[in-house]
Amino acid sequence: MFRKLWAATAASNLSDGVSLAAAPLLAATITRDPALIAGISVAQRAPWLVLAFVSGALADRLDRRKVAQSANWIRAAAFATLAAAVLTDTLSMPLLYAVFFAIGTAETLYDSVCAAWVPMLVGPEDLTRANSRLQTTYVVCNEFAGPPIGGFLFAAAAAAPFAVGTAGYLAAVGLLALVPPVPRRQDGPAPGRLTARSVGQDIAVGARWYWSSPVLRALSLVAAVGNAATAASYGLLVLLAQDELGVSDQGYGVLLAAGAIGAVLGGTAAGRVGRWFAPGTLILLASLVSAAATAGLGLAVSPAVTVALMALDGFAVLVLSVHMVTLRQQIVPGDLMGRVTSVYRVVAVGSFALGGIAGGAVAAAFGVPASFYAGGAAIALAALLVLPVLNNARLAEVRRRAEAAAAPADAAPVS
Repeated sequence: MFRKLWAATAASNLSDGVSLAAAPLLAATITRDPALIAGISVAQRAPWLVLAFVSGALADRLDRRKVAQSANWIRAAAFATLAAAVLTDTLSMPLLYAVFFAIGTAETLYDSVCAAWVPMLVGPEDLTRANSRLQTTYVVCNEFAGPPIGGFLFAAAAAAPFAVGTAGYLAAVGLLALVPPVPRRQDGPAPGRLTARSVGQDIAVGARWYWSSPVLRALSLVAAVGNAATAASYGLLVLLAQDELGVSDQGYGVLLAAGAIGAVLGGTAAGRVGRWFAPGTLILLASLVSAAATAGLGLAVSPAVTVALMALDGFAVLVLSVHMVTLRQQIVPGDLMGRVTSVYRVVAVGSFALGGIAGGAVAAAFGVPASFYAGGAAIALAALLVLPVLNNARLAEVRRRAEAAAAPADAAPVS
């Protein structure tokens, strides 16, 4: 059953990756204003800040297969609308913003459902491997395969990438239809204790559960600081590459590819690394490696060293991400997974905007390399601050209590 979800996720992620290259190219045919073009990314991210809570509640209330299919129907319709607008010469920037806001809204639905669905499709012993496959697939489709395909198709015909993207989302709908319905666990917490009468009350239940769990708050802090540091530093990577390293446009592409290669290797090796280290040790070490690599990039020693550091950072971040997702799935009750995940992701995704603003301010005041030093220091500081909560003994106890929480009386947060 998981393989069908995995294949559906690959199909939809490939469509997402195609749009990463095609969307700004399409926008550039309408306007040359950088702010207007950047607004596409803002439109796609905005639903995570305003609609993610509702998506999490729906993921817990409704049939998860149907919600996942509906998300892909929305994305398919949005891309089809865009392709039709290109063919009929009715394209506009407001339409682009509306389409990518719809895409982002569907992403909040699909991602919330997927996070809640995976523990229902695989056994506890396979959870890390399943998350590793999903994370690696995301990198391959969104960063490796999708953008080059999108650029090639756009060069052939402006509507082509969006027509292909529509087909990818429809393929995902069909693959999800092959996943048999999975009944909710009968040994889990009583539904009445986790699901309220209204969506608003449902959201409040999930938010309270999240806030009552020091472990989840600590995990989201690590994720949020890491994402903010990425936005603060990697958002200025092109300036570091051109001004400090003197690399060409092709060389800049190599730097990006190195990070993606490291991420793929990290996703592939995440399960093995998890057998070498206990969770608390792994989170600390992976965070410190990422911190060192990020700060090291600011030194701009040479293009070769930068490539190596990009790959190292990609490796560490994917290993960290896989195990943090797995840990979250292990300690959150299944009937609350969508709502708690949505709160968690609002914290993590919302930090991108703050990080980008902070990185620009630091770079303006102290130079571009300083944003990398600050990002690395922030990652290391966050990893050390959460040690009292994310240590091996504490996490072992939390996981033990989560396993014991199968009884209705134990539906309270495990922290």
